[in-house]
Amino acid sequence: MSFIKNIKTNTFIKSVSVLMTGTVLAQALTYLITPVLTRIYSTEEMGELGVYLRIVGFVAALATMRYELTLPLPKRDKHAFLLYRLSLKIAFFIILACALTAILYLVTKSFELYESLFLLFCFLSVIFVVFINTGTNWAIRVKNFKRISNSRISNSLFSNAFRWIFGVMSFGSLGLIAATLIGYVVSSFSFIKEFFKINANKKKQISNKQTYVLAKEYKDFPLINLPHVLVDLGRDLLVAGLIILFFSKSVFGSYSHSYAILRIPLVIVGASIGQVLFSTCSEYLNKGKEIQSILKKTLITLVGLSFIPFLFIFLYGEDLFAFVFSAEWAESGYYSEIMSIWLFGNFLASSISTIPLIIGRQKEFFFLGLISSAIQIIGFGVLPLYIGNNNDAFIDILWIVSIIMTVFNVLVVFITLYYSKIQKIKF
Repeated sequence: MSFIKNIKTNTFIKSVSVLMTGTVLAQALTYLITPVLTRIYSTEEMGELGVYLRIVGFVAALATMRYELTLPLPKRDKHAFLLYRLSLKIAFFIILACALTAILYLVTKSFELYESLFLLFCFLSVIFVVFINTGTNWAIRVKNFKRISNSRISNSLFSNAFRWIFGVMSFGSLGLIAATLIGYVVSSFSFIKEFFKINANKKKQISNKQTYVLAKEYKDFPLINLPHVLVDLGRDLLVAGLIILFFSKSVFGSYSHSYAILRIPLVIVGASIGQVLFSTCSEYLNKGKEIQSILKKTLITLVGLSFIPFLFIFLYGEDLFAFVFSAEWAESGYYSEIMSIWLFGNFLASSISTIPLIIGRQKEFFFLGLISSAIQIIGFGVLPLYIGNNNDAFIDILWIVSIIMTVFNVLVVFITLYYSKIQKIKF
C-alpha cells in the first residue's frame, strides 16, 4: 500500500505515467495496424514515406531555430510566452523561404505531379509539426502532460486510419504521406487553439526589447543546439539518400522499417521520460539542486525496461518480422537483429539527450553528434565503394556501423553522467 501511495504522490512518476499512457496508446494503434499496412504497401513505398518523414523533421527543426526548447526554462511565464512567439515568428519566415525555394525549383523543370504533391505535403506538414513542437514544450512548462498524450493519440488514430483507407484505394506512397499529414493536422489543433488563447490573454506583455534580450540569453540554442540537431537529422536524410543511391529504395524501406521498430522503446518510454526529465531537471537546477542522482535512477529504469525486448529482437528478429509483417519483411527482421545492439545504446543515450541543454554543455555534445554522423556517413557512403553494393555487402556494412555505434552510445551515456556531476548552471 505504501508503494502505491508513493507512486500516487510522486510528481515525476505521475507525469511520466500520463505521458506514457498516451504514448503507449498512440504507438499501440500504430503497431497494431502496421502488419496490415505492410501487406498493402511495398518496401519501396515505405521507403518513400521514410524520406518524407526525414525531410519534414529536418525543416521543422530548422524552422524554429530550436527556440521552442527554451519554453520550459525561464522562471517567469512572461519570458516563456515571449520565446513562444519568437519561435513561431522565426518559423513563419523560414517556412516561407523554403516554400519559395520549392516553387522556384518546380518552375525551372518539367512538371511532375508526384514531385509537386510530395513537396506540397512536406511544406504543409512542416507547418503543423512546428505547432506540435512548440505546443508540446509549452505543455511541458505548464505540466499539462495530458494535452501531449491526447495529441499523440489523435495523431496515431487519424494517420493510421487514413493509411489503411488510402492503401485499400491503392494510392501508393502518396497515400501514406497524405495520411501522415492528416494526423499532423488533427494532433496540432489543440496546440494551435491554446496558443491563440494564451496570445489573447498576454497581448499586453509583448515586448520586442525583452524578446531581443531573451533571444540573446538563449542564443546557445540556435548557435549550438540547432547545428547539432541539423547534423543528426541531415545525417539521417543523407543516409537515406546514400542507401537508395548505392543499393535501392527497397533496401532503404527495409532498413527504415527495422529502424522504426527498434525505436519503439524510445518512442513509448524514452521520449516520455526524457520530456519529464527535462522539466524536472530544469526545476532542480533553478533551485540549486544536483541532478546526477535522478539521472542515474532514470538510466537504471531504462535498462530494466528495455534489455529483454532488445535481446529478443537480437535472437529472433528475422522470424518475428516474417511472422508479423509478412515474408516480404524477413530481410528487415534480419537487419533488426544486427541493429538491436546499436539501438539499445541509442535508446539510453537519446532518452537523456536533453540534459546537455540545461547544464550548458551543448558545444561538447555537438562535437559528439558530429562524430556520430561521421561514423554513419562513412559507413553507408564510403564503405560501399570498397565492400560493394549488393545485399551481402549492405549486411556487412550494417554490422560494422552497428558495433561502432554501440560503443559510441555507451560512451555518450558516461560522458552525460560525468557532466551532470560537474554541472554548471546555465539558466
